[in-house]
Amino acid sequence: MINATLPLQMKVLEKSSLWHYTLQLNHKKVRTKSMVELEVGAQYLAELYTYKGGVVHFKHLVKCPKLHFFEEGLALIVGILEENLDFKNTIISELIKCTNQEKYQIFKEMLFASFENIYHIPFVFENKACVFQMKKNEQVLELYLYFSVFGALKILYETNSVSVFSPFPKVCHFLSKHLQYKVLQQDNIKPLFEFGALFDFKG
Repeated sequence: MINATLPLQMKVLEKSSLWHYTLQLNHKKVRTKSMVELEVGAQYLAELYTYKGGVVHFKHLVKCPKLHFFEEGLALIVGILEENLDFKNTIISELIKCTNQEKYQIFKEMLFASFENIYHIPFVFENKACVFQMKKNEQVLELYLYFSVFGALKILYETNSVSVFSPFPKVCHFLSKHLQYKVLQQDNIKPLFEFGALFDFKG
């Protein structure tokens, strides 16, 4: 059985012919047609809709980002939100003493984000890799969150309001029932920071 309440995660296993793909969905292989070019080996989130006659369609297809599994991330986020952490100095200190290649990459990305006045912190929630990003100015605090179950969320804290945005209508409907804030659908929600190839050098 497929739970179609929230977006489903799927992996593209192979491309069999023009527009035809084999997906791994809930540990099962499913053959489907997509008019959108899919990347073999990549993972995607999409909403499932069932129509008359049992016809199944995937809508609002979004490629999943590659996230780091960083268990120490939540403690850093709490420190920032409670304003008792010197974030940049903490990251520099961790970089200096770091001997693990993966963690070095994580701290390096966090440091580069801080140069753009963005807090970028991978973290783990329910044993899944997620990411927290925050940028604030005088009038607006903007958050970007990525959870495996919801996908990308954008949250704007303004003087008298809080708005939540998701690319998935079903996520908007779900969150609207559980939050006191307005939840709106918005396509193409982008991270506040992406560590591009331009900065991908070895330390």
